[in-house]
Amino acid sequence: MALNDVTLTSTMRSNLLLLQRTEKQTTDVQNRLATGNKINSALDGPTEFFAARGLNQRANDLSSLKDAMGQAVSTIKAGDVGITQIEDLVDQMRGLTTSAFGSLGDDAASVATRKTLAEQFNTLKGQIDALAQDSGYQGKNLLVGNGLRIDSTSESRASLNSITGVSNARTTNVSAADTYSVRISGDGALTGNSTDVSNAEQAHGLVGLKISGTLSSTLGSFDDVSINVRGSAGNERTFTVTDGNESRVVEFFDDSQEAEAATSTAAASGTAQVSTVAIDGTIEAGDTFSVSVAGITFEYTAGADPNVQYGTTDTAESIATKLAASISAAIASGRVSNSSVSTATVNSSGQVEITGVIDTTSANDFSISADATNALSLTVSESFASGSVVSFTVDREQLEAASNGGNGTSTIEKNYNIQVSATNLAGETVTRDGLNERGSAKLSDGENAFAFDTGTLRVSIDDEKVLQAASASAAQNLITKQQADANTQNDITVAFNEDNTNEITVASQNVQTDGQGLRIDYAQNDWRDRDDIEQAVTNLDFATQGLRNASQALSTNLNVITTRENFTEEFSNVLVEGANKLTLADQNEEGTKLLMLQTRQQLGSISLSLANQQQQSILRLF
Repeated sequence: MALNDVTLTSTMRSNLLLLQRTEKQTTDVQNRLATGNKINSALDGPTEFFAARGLNQRANDLSSLKDAMGQAVSTIKAGDVGITQIEDLVDQMRGLTTSAFGSLGDDAASVATRKTLAEQFNTLKGQIDALAQDSGYQGKNLLVGNGLRIDSTSESRASLNSITGVSNARTTNVSAADTYSVRISGDGALTGNSTDVSNAEQAHGLVGLKISGTLSSTLGSFDDVSINVRGSAGNERTFTVTDGNESRVVEFFDDSQEAEAATSTAAASGTAQVSTVAIDGTIEAGDTFSVSVAGITFEYTAGADPNVQYGTTDTAESIATKLAASISAAIASGRVSNSSVSTATVNSSGQVEITGVIDTTSANDFSISADATNALSLTVSESFASGSVVSFTVDREQLEAASNGGNGTSTIEKNYNIQVSATNLAGETVTRDGLNERGSAKLSDGENAFAFDTGTLRVSIDDEKVLQAASASAAQNLITKQQADANTQNDITVAFNEDNTNEITVASQNVQTDGQGLRIDYAQNDWRDRDDIEQAVTNLDFATQGLRNASQALSTNLNVITTRENFTEEFSNVLVEGANKLTLADQNEEGTKLLMLQTRQQLGSISLSLANQQQQSILRLF
């Protein structure tokens, strides 16, 4: 034993050890009370510690998955909001088709109205695509589909555009790859729509109205022919015939011509009767002048002069001269009794002057009268650069008897023997035909659409040059094929457990207007035909069902994810609760232990003090 070692009695050592043990227990209880855990490290209880840590780690992993589920829910909600608004746009488009059905007339106003409605339809189509593309959330867009794209090849477009009179060949609303064979045929012969011709004849008193000719191969025009009539009965009439940008004006039927008979010297004994006929007014081809002498009528009709458009070179004096010559010839031949009339000449005033025979015993008179009749008809024939020839005869009596005095404008639709047809691989053929009436797939200037189940072929036709292609029966193919592969970049995958063995993939729905989506095509042919409008209605019906299907798919996925989100939250709480059961301290129990340890500590201190007093009692011996 070292000299400086202090030897404790067994009683003191026992009390000291008790105090040290009590101090440690007190420290442990105070730590449990401070942390709230009975297991704070692996030393406190390895089994409970590691079991609790595993439960907490799993709970944390599930909490992270719950956050991802929440973001997926927001992404789906963003898509659902987009679909709801797109449905409103589709309803607006359906309203435009209803208005178009209400304006199905062939008159210019109805055609213009449908064209305006078609333009509005196309605008709304573009807005649907824009809305779908703006419905993304954090880099994911559930409304733009899988990216698959089918379109015509640039080589086949160039080949089709190489045909004279054809341009801007393209496809829209493509749903599947196909090949379209396009052919142009016909001889360009022109006729007028029979109903329009009949209506124009009745409206203006026309006879034999005819639209004929051959479409020009360089200046052809599909434009309607219009005939406008202005004027009133007995006054000048103006006919304006228009084909495209060309107009011809015809003026005629001035009802001012006159033929007036008068007796300047009455017959008497020894005095001859002298009568005159004065010709006056504006003289036109077809005007008729007549003079009746002694019961015999002489008539002259002003002739058309090819050097004067719709006019004549006849004048009042020349007509008087011709009438006087006819009367003189009749006197000479005895047709007019030479016992009553002796001569017929033209006096210095340019009038027909007829002199009777002198009778010395009585008045030897003769009867005389004159009349002028406006031209009863006029034949018109006009040629236009487009190749159209418009010809008709105007019947004055029918004109003036027509409704509104024959005034107004009539439109005659031109029919021309030109066809553009497209045939796909399944053998289906769609034709735009210039011989059809409007409302029945008529070929027109500008873009013409050919709708198939696999897509819509569109080509722009130049009416000035298409005859060149038709004469050569030109044909080319337009080929569509897949241009971009499908992908999953807009799909979202949501994991439901920590080891990714349970998950769901929400596929992007294509609610754009393309052929892989809603299949809403551009308004075909400016809605010239009922079939074009009905095609739009069919597309909208398909789109409505597609939107409902897309909304249902998103809703189903949303319900699944929301259910798993709620489950994950509740299950995570169960895990945390289980971990807490392994590690949390009972505060009441620990508080009671602390109170007992503090009491034990006090008692130990007292015991140690008593033991120490026994040692101090030795000092009393000294």
